[in-house]
Amino acid sequence: MQRLTFAPRPDWQARLQAVGFTWYAPTPDHPVPYWGENVAYAFTPAQITAVQRGAQELTRLVLEATGHAIEQGRLAELGIPAFLHGAVRESWNRDDPTLYMRLDLAYDGRQLKLLEVNAQTPTSLLEAAVCQWQWLEDRLEAGALPAATSQWNTIHEGLLEQWTHLREVRGVSQAHFSAARSDEDIATVTYLRDLAQARGVSGSFLLAEEVGTRAGEPWLLDTWALPIQTLMWLWPFEFAWEGRDAAFLATTQTRFLEPLWKAVTGSKGLLALLHELNPDHELLLPASLRSGTLGRSVVRKPLFSREGQNVTLPDEDSTPGDYADLPVVEQAYTELPEFQDEDGPRYPVLGVWVAGDEVCGLGIREGRGRVTDNRATFTPHVVLAGGS
Repeated sequence: MQRLTFAPRPDWQARLQAVGFTWYAPTPDHPVPYWGENVAYAFTPAQITAVQRGAQELTRLVLEATGHAIEQGRLAELGIPAFLHGAVRESWNRDDPTLYMRLDLAYDGRQLKLLEVNAQTPTSLLEAAVCQWQWLEDRLEAGALPAATSQWNTIHEGLLEQWTHLREVRGVSQAHFSAARSDEDIATVTYLRDLAQARGVSGSFLLAEEVGTRAGEPWLLDTWALPIQTLMWLWPFEFAWEGRDAAFLATTQTRFLEPLWKAVTGSKGLLALLHELNPDHELLLPASLRSGTLGRSVVRKPLFSREGQNVTLPDEDSTPGDYADLPVVEQAYTELPEFQDEDGPRYPVLGVWVAGDEVCGLGIREGRGRVTDNRATFTPHVVLAGGS
């Protein structure tokens, strides 16, 4: 695995804007450039094959552990409130369909380890599916890469296939699409809606705060007070179950994408169950819900947190954040590969995308510290032909 550098494309900002990507520049909340225009990670075909195989195996293990947690009544251990347990079980027993998820992996070109599962509201999707592909095509056209250079990236096609499955097999012909009031989240949901419409699933958009409820009404409601039958909701369940309409999650007939059973898959406590069920698996790091059982060289993570908040590395203080009051899972520490840039080290984390239950592509976030936080940059990747 190599870290390559390039001169920026002359019109790179306009190129990104043309595909709906507008949050590439530094902001007060993200104080460094989010898009890595001048950097790419290079892999050999053999390395990509190893990542594909490993991620597919991890997908199987994650879904098995999710089923175990639900069927064996272990939802409370994972931080899911008791009033939702029945609805989560019903969602699993109905086999409510899933669209996508992302596996975050540590990889140094040889060893692959699961770090986390982003199961319900994974982002960096537009960047991975569209923007880095555009970057590759532009680089190839400019002669900046060998003509046989490729990319592991069938995310767009995988999501289209999954929408086809949802319509033809699962009977989803219409959906509402909703996200928080954020450029990134709205663009992500807009991209997913465009894919759905391309496969015959119609739908309108509303902000997460506009999703309505009414006493006695069995459905969630849109801004016209019309029932929402299927809701593609880029809004964390752990936010919803602490909100004003929490009780409706357990009773509504509205079906969610991602489904309610993804509350289980999205809990970082699932890392402990994965280790418990597969204690010697080469792709898994030891993890435990009981503090102190794995020794001192552990990472402590809240069961639900985002952007690296309230994570504690060995012999370091916790990162800041809003999740310090939550129970934690401890996971054995593993080193990330380290690359040097002009202003300091970079630590890449691989994000493997899954459409349905099939892995379909790779995106990389490059941290400026060993915890991937809001200073991380999305960087394209390439597969160089001729490698072994």
